[in-house]
Amino acid sequence: MQQTKTYKLNLIETSDTFSPDPLNENTEKLEAEVSAEAAARAAGDAALDQRVTVLEGHKIVSGIYIGDDANQRVFPLGFTPKIVLVQYGGNVPVMGVPERPTMVTLQENAFAVGINYNRNGTTYFYAVIG
Repeated sequence: MQQTKTYKLNLIETSDTFSPDPLNENTEKLEAEVSAEAAARAAGDAALDQRVTVLEGHKIVSGIYIGDDANQRVFPLGFTPKIVLVQYGGNVPVMGVPERPTMVTLQENAFAVGINYNRNGTTYFYAVIG
């Protein structure tokens, strides 16, 4: 009796006497391969679900605002930022830091800009990572 190259399944030849044993062996081999593939897919799906959960835990928001000369302007986010970058014109972006309240500060569920980054009529761009 011959066998296939990859999975070593039994190949029944026309000269073989009929016996259910080679067919049963084939069925058992196929079931083992299908079970192994299903387990590998389930493990891959679980790993992907875990990575998606981690990714969904991070928030990224960007936008623009027009300055209004207020001493402080607060932007609610719904999550606490880890990094806030604010830029206007061609200037280098400034990162939010607690020590410089006249610039950009991080708050719980928000960020705030001080007067230095809220000049009337100036368009500012911001990016927030939480």
